[in-house]
Amino acid sequence: MFWWYLVESAAASEVAVNLLLPCMVCSRRSGIWQPPPEWVLLLLTLMLNLGGASLECRLPLTWTKMPLPGHSMAVTNRVYVAPSTFQKLITDSTSTPLVEVNRCVFMLGQHALPEDCIAFSDYQRTLARVGLEKQVRVKPFEVPPEFFLASCSIEVSFPRAPPADARRIEILDSDIEEEFRKSFTNQALACNQLLALQVKGTLLKLQTKSAQPVDFGSGAAKHELSSVGLVSDQTLVSFSAVAQASGKLLVLNNSSQQRTIFQPDFSFEELGIGGLSREFGDIFRRAFAARVFPPRLVRAMGIKQVKGMLLYGPPGTGKTLLARQLAKFLKAVPPKIVAGPELLDKMVGETERKVRMLFAEAEEDYRANGENAQLHVIVLDEMDSVCKTRGSSRDSTGVSDNIVNQFLSKIDGVEALDNVLLIGMTNRKELLDPALLRPGRLELHVEIGLPDEAGRLEILKIHTAKLQKGRFLDGGVCLQDLASRTRNFSGAELEALVRAAVASSMSRKVDVHNLNSAKDLDSIVVTASDFQLALQEVRPAFGQDTDSLEDSATQGIIPFVPAFTHLLQKLEGYICQARSSPGPLLLTTLLHGMHGSGKSALSAHVAKLSDFPFIRRISGESLAGESEAMKLQAIRRTFEDAHKSPLSLIVLDDLERLIDYACIGQRFSNNILQLLFGLLKKKSDKGYRMMVIGTTSELGFLREVGLHRAFGTALQIPALAQRSAFEAALRNRRGFSPELVQELAEKLEGHTMGIRTLLEVAELSSQHPPVQLSTFMECLHDASVVEGRSSPDPFEYRFV
Repeated sequence: MFWWYLVESAAASEVAVNLLLPCMVCSRRSGIWQPPPEWVLLLLTLMLNLGGASLECRLPLTWTKMPLPGHSMAVTNRVYVAPSTFQKLITDSTSTPLVEVNRCVFMLGQHALPEDCIAFSDYQRTLARVGLEKQVRVKPFEVPPEFFLASCSIEVSFPRAPPADARRIEILDSDIEEEFRKSFTNQALACNQLLALQVKGTLLKLQTKSAQPVDFGSGAAKHELSSVGLVSDQTLVSFSAVAQASGKLLVLNNSSQQRTIFQPDFSFEELGIGGLSREFGDIFRRAFAARVFPPRLVRAMGIKQVKGMLLYGPPGTGKTLLARQLAKFLKAVPPKIVAGPELLDKMVGETERKVRMLFAEAEEDYRANGENAQLHVIVLDEMDSVCKTRGSSRDSTGVSDNIVNQFLSKIDGVEALDNVLLIGMTNRKELLDPALLRPGRLELHVEIGLPDEAGRLEILKIHTAKLQKGRFLDGGVCLQDLASRTRNFSGAELEALVRAAVASSMSRKVDVHNLNSAKDLDSIVVTASDFQLALQEVRPAFGQDTDSLEDSATQGIIPFVPAFTHLLQKLEGYICQARSSPGPLLLTTLLHGMHGSGKSALSAHVAKLSDFPFIRRISGESLAGESEAMKLQAIRRTFEDAHKSPLSLIVLDDLERLIDYACIGQRFSNNILQLLFGLLKKKSDKGYRMMVIGTTSELGFLREVGLHRAFGTALQIPALAQRSAFEAALRNRRGFSPELVQELAEKLEGHTMGIRTLLEVAELSSQHPPVQLSTFMECLHDASVVEGRSSPDPFEYRFV
């Protein structure tokens, strides 16, 4: 055993290595040598500035000049003794020159020192808790078999804080590891041990944060120094920069290990979202696939991460739910979910500050960790409420424009962040500022549309899972049949359908005499009849406009002439063509004829006959009283909604009224006309099929403005003129005897009128059955079909 006095050799920085040449030695020799005063002043200054121990001189100290051999000695993590002492400590049985000092293991080195001295660095003295005036006990350390480290993690920082204006230093972890293994292989490391390491001219401070020993599984007793182990060639070492506020040091990950961005137990089925497999595949491929690969590969390829995506589509299709659930399963910091209107504030500048605060945490993380920073997800719902096109807002404050500018600067500005993913959601994509939708900003646009039959089945299974688990769902309920009958239902509407069915089943258990009590609660079962009732109550927003169609065809369709039957067969053929077309299709047909010829009724009949999932009727009466801007918006919105359905039909009834045509002065709305020109030629970009039926009584006007060319086919509705046609139209009418029908047919033969006009007159004259010929002719006169008579003879009417 040897008792030595302490020699202090600080290795806190390159300055200390080059300047702190003398080592403090407590000498046992007789005679005291006093150092020059300037040495003492220099030594005190360096130790106080470089983090050395405080100097408390309780006994007289003797200073001995012992120059260090250079910078390499300060960063070797070895303790140094004289060569003669080194030979005494290292015996033949010792494989590595290791010594134990105060339960700390160090590698031993030799240098020209006095025999009664041992030299420590400042980091080593802190670890071993050795004071300046204390004697230390040093003994050889025998390495046990299990004294090896399997892995260790090390934090990297500067010995002292760099200046505020210093540039950021980026170092590859592979370069640090190379120097680390050169300097510290076969050395012992302990948790929280500090090391000094020179990497490409930069002095770094390393701190061991964790050390995992090798588990040999032999059951042997562990060494008493269980928190210490030797670094071997097989030890896995990971480096990371200390999360400093300055962020001046960045350790770049150069390993080939893939990163995990999803939770280990991630399962798409657990998201609770059905019918979005294709959309989720697009999101993963564009937004998350590059984040799975190691930063080294991404950096080498020179690509940038996707920093924003936009989810858009009809309401109730699962945009918000998808964003919330997806952010929940990401292995990232907790997502920030905010609705657009929540950012607005009455105070000037507060709205912009709230936008900046959304990115504050991500900015701090990126300054500290660079490309190793965690992913920060920001979910912004109802984005169209705060990010409208700049210049479109009429307010004088310009808050809406400032919000857009703030988002642009944070996502793709001078100091853009790569650890941010902004997920925006909207029902009105066309309202957003175009600058936000460019590549580098919200570059990934995913349309969350209406689910198909397979998707509807998935959604129904999700919403009925608890009913099935609790045995509340009757075995006769066929979810596949419900999925086929709920065309164009959104996810929210399917959920409402299930709620309505459950409410119907629960209502049967309510006591009508006492509404506050229920009976036989354990026998509640949701049956197929409950779902049938729910289908009648819950109507899809993108379904069929049945009420408008019923109002247009109240008296049905009467095939009064063969030409009409042939016309109806043609329209049915168009329906079959649209239904069976494999690709995108746009069928446009114009029905024209005299006033009252049944164009509206025929178009409504064909629409109901098609049974397309999306059917809309736009007529002049539905838009009467609206401004031109509102009419333009309504027409455009209808066509946009139609493009969201795989199969759709639109009826443009009374085109001349839609265009605000007036025969006096030939006045019409050119804006609506030009809009129809564009819409009637635009096919769906998603392979969907659409059929448009237009009706008009002013074919001449449509030819003058050229609108008739926008329709692929033009079919004329035949009018009543033949005797057989009048008989077919009036046969089986209430109050009309066969004799009267023949009389009227003979009287009306050769005169032209529309079938709707004839049926309206017949309905008016049948108010007091049986119908008389004179009564019918008077009703024709009231309908302005015939002019006044010159005698009481009912046949003395003249047709207009």
